[in-house]
Amino acid sequence: MAADRTAPSNKVPEIRKGDTVVVLHGKDAGKHGTVERVLRNPAAKEKAGSHWRRVASRPLSVVISGINIAKRHQKARPRMSQTTQAPAQQGGIVDKPMPIDVSNVMIVCPRCDRITRVKHERLGSGESVRVCGHCREQLEARA
Repeated sequence: MAADRTAPSNKVPEIRKGDTVVVLHGKDAGKHGTVERVLRNPAAKEKAGSHWRRVASRPLSVVISGINIAKRHQKARPRMSQTTQAPAQQGGIVDKPMPIDVSNVMIVCPRCDRITRVKHERLGSGESVRVCGHCREQLEARA
């Protein structure tokens, strides 16, 4: 039997919060932005128990500031009682950035300003770091 080949859980993530990325596919192709959040779907790694429950096929997606904007029609919510300190929510049409699959974006090297694949190298201390595939400069997430 073939061995089950799954990615180790301690692998250094390819894209992190604060990275500058460019969108490769979709309506916002070619636009640059900064990663706000990295969304992980742990249920996508194993099969869903029942057929009716839909699970995203990809385990990672990212939310990028100013890219893949959707209009959300939000209802006004007044404050319910005087004891709560939450302010009333204003209604209207709100712009909300939606997640993009991680396969549709690529990281931009801050040094050479080119889109690149992320390579992994080990430092002398044994720590694994992300480096640019072109200039071999270490990629630092500014978050």
